[in-house]
Amino acid sequence: MVIFIVSADSKSMPRTPPAGDPYQQGCIRMTLENADLWKSFHNMGTEMIITKHGRRMFPHCSVSLSGLQPFANYVVMMDMIPVDSFKYKWKKEQWEVAGKAEPQPPWRTYMHPDSPATGSHWMKQSLSFLKVKLTNNTLDQHGHIILHSMHRYYPRFHVIQADRPYTVRWGPFQTFSFPETTFTSVTAYQNPKITKLKIDHNPFAKGFREGGTHSHSKRCRPNRSPPAKRAAMDAEAPCSTPPDLQRMPSASRSEQAEAERSQASSAQASPKAGQLSAWAAEQDPPESLHAEPLELHEYDYSCEEQMVPASAAYQPYRSDLDTMQIQ
Repeated sequence: MVIFIVSADSKSMPRTPPAGDPYQQGCIRMTLENADLWKSFHNMGTEMIITKHGRRMFPHCSVSLSGLQPFANYVVMMDMIPVDSFKYKWKKEQWEVAGKAEPQPPWRTYMHPDSPATGSHWMKQSLSFLKVKLTNNTLDQHGHIILHSMHRYYPRFHVIQADRPYTVRWGPFQTFSFPETTFTSVTAYQNPKITKLKIDHNPFAKGFREGGTHSHSKRCRPNRSPPAKRAAMDAEAPCSTPPDLQRMPSASRSEQAEAERSQASSAQASPKAGQLSAWAAEQDPPESLHAEPLELHEYDYSCEEQMVPASAAYQPYRSDLDTMQIQ
């Protein structure tokens, strides 16, 4: 048996991606992209709507990363952490402590859809968590983050070095949070200033701005009065048509002109005045055209609102591994 040993220069061998050094994880840096917008909300007390079917956040979380190993794989996750152990209420235009916090619902994490990806992928563009939805349904089966209403939370971001999502438990990680992203979860906005701020900055709230469809107190609605009421209103309304005005029968003008010409020619062709031909005698007298006045109907031309169908709701993609927990 002959064994061939082939030696090659290290420079000519293909380059393999270097393994990520776990001791360099402290070099990772995360920046909040829309920090100014978050600060403007934070100064008034940010509120986030939670619903049974899930509601997206506004402002949504968008971050950028730097200091990652270009060839190492990372998984990026986000979860919500309670700020304190209290429940709040809105009273006299400010938030007050209403008691002890309720037991926390099932804890969930949201995994970014691009996970896992190399460090170069994460660093080339900002990471958007627009698809994150908040819900108060403890039996939610769609992977939304479950929160309690009238409690305060803040988002937390985890950058984990892992080749596969199921290895995040053993991979080195680094956690980031931003104080300006703290918010109070509500089912309806409590602070009117927050409502106005969201209308001014949220592109999906343009209908609530000045001049939008929701800014009018009264909309143009179809006339849905009962037939009896509508008939009584028609009877009370004065008729603007003079009583001696009569409508011509529904015959075309060409037919009427032809009939008049035929009658005139018949009258001229009669041998004696006062006598009509046999053909003319069988015809109706000219006055018969105006004998029966037609009933004038008043039609209701009230403006009706046209319902324009909206586009189908976009179903965001969510990984089946949203329920993974980081220990």
